[in-house]
Amino acid sequence: MNKRKAVAESTVFLGLLALAVTLLPSTGALAAEPATRTTANVYWGWDSANPVGTSELIRSSSGITAVFNSSGLPAGQAVTLWFIIFNNPEHCSTTPCTLPADLFAPDVDGDFHFGSGHVVGAGVTTTFAGHLNIGDTSGSGRVEVGLDAGFPLADPYKAEVLLAIHSHGPMLEGQALKSQINSFLGGCQVFLGPNGLAAGPQDVPDQIGECSTLQFSLHRGRLL
Repeated sequence: MNKRKAVAESTVFLGLLALAVTLLPSTGALAAEPATRTTANVYWGWDSANPVGTSELIRSSSGITAVFNSSGLPAGQAVTLWFIIFNNPEHCSTTPCTLPADLFAPDVDGDFHFGSGHVVGAGVTTTFAGHLNIGDTSGSGRVEVGLDAGFPLADPYKAEVLLAIHSHGPMLEGQALKSQINSFLGGCQVFLGPNGLAAGPQDVPDQIGECSTLQFSLHRGRLL
């Protein structure tokens, strides 16, 4: 083989090698699933027929992001947004998963994580937004109420996510207000409704120290 022919064949080989590399399945970050976006209606916990807003959930390889648009919340109340996650919804007793039973059921790996909080203004609508990273338990409600170490978000695309609005009653001041809008138990002395879930307008807090979870919006995960 002469030198010119060897060089030519070497060039062809390198070209074919480069082409083969580009055809190989991608791995690592390149294999991450694309972000998905879903929208869902917002309902009072006792009325699943009449929507009072909409929510949006974005799922990405790093976690989930929510924007929750609501109406009807009493002005002047301290309110928080929570990500209620069911990591393994296939183990829930119902479809979709049910509160409170499935949240604490074995193998479901359910938890509720802080999203955001603020005082409701005088406008007709109010908006909350929050993000939950994979593996983050810093805002775990299970940890706050002393149940266990909590369950972080495992698979953003699989988890069933129930966004929830929790009222801490009329706003307080100073450090007490900060606790109201940054935790689950802040300012809460009495929980209204069965298991703290409002069962009707009578369970909407109107006195200092009263708390209950008022509104929900469901986002199902990918089909199993």
